[in-house]
Amino acid sequence: MLQTTSRLLAHAKNHGYAVGAFNTNNLEYIQAILEAAEEAQSPVIIQAAGSEIDYMDGYVFTDIVRRITGRMSIPVAINLDHGESYDRSIQCIQYGFTSVMFDGSRLSFEDNIAVTRDVVKAAHAAGISVEGEIGIIGGTAEIEDMLDHSQELSNPEECRYFVEQTGVDCLAASIGTAHGLYKAAPKLDFERLKTIAALTKVPIVLHGGTGVPAADIKQAISLGVAKINFSTVVRQACISQMKVTLADDPDNLDLMNILGRSKDAMKKAVIDMMTMCESVQKAENWQ
Repeated sequence: MLQTTSRLLAHAKNHGYAVGAFNTNNLEYIQAILEAAEEAQSPVIIQAAGSEIDYMDGYVFTDIVRRITGRMSIPVAINLDHGESYDRSIQCIQYGFTSVMFDGSRLSFEDNIAVTRDVVKAAHAAGISVEGEIGIIGGTAEIEDMLDHSQELSNPEECRYFVEQTGVDCLAASIGTAHGLYKAAPKLDFERLKTIAALTKVPIVLHGGTGVPAADIKQAISLGVAKINFSTVVRQACISQMKVTLADDPDNLDLMNILGRSKDAMKKAVIDMMTMCESVQKAENWQ
């Protein structure tokens, strides 16, 4: 059953877990995420960034998700990840997304508020929830190349003001994670997270979930994180299995066999992340 992200995150906060949000860009990827969620009886957010949406075609993406979820009992949200503009957000609402994220973190603080407010106004009118972002959540290479990246982290008072001025349903806050593969375990600023959650009173979103230790995930959830984004870990599982399959049988021309094995590897990775998020079996009595 399709739901907004805000409904999923409200349930997660009330029951002490986080919802995994998984990026996708093709059929097997979509199947892996949704089949894993059904098998684990876990709420799930399936999402795509602009380039992924363009690759799949937004209408095709949402139609596939709706067809598959129509046979399932779990709550699912379809989310735009790192929407780069107001127009992209409106486009995804038209595609049938149930939630959108506008990422104005590289704009000035005032412009981020102004555009996010416009996205919220349009999305809420359509019954769609909105995720905003304060602070820059870059790639691991960017973070690791910086001697001091504290200036990139979210300012708690700015987060409070941003939420008040925009009306976003959840907030992506920069507390030390990054997108991609870490060379060493990230150092999360839990005091900053605790303060942001207390001041904003909205569910907090943790981007760059791949490679964050399970103990840190658990602590982040206890401090207000209700949505955790994963992408690299699932793609890595897919490609690693594909390499093994082709190395074992280089003349294999059966795409269903090759991609099917990779889909199974992706399913396992998704379930592993759902286990870390403590969302397994949380869909059984979901309301």
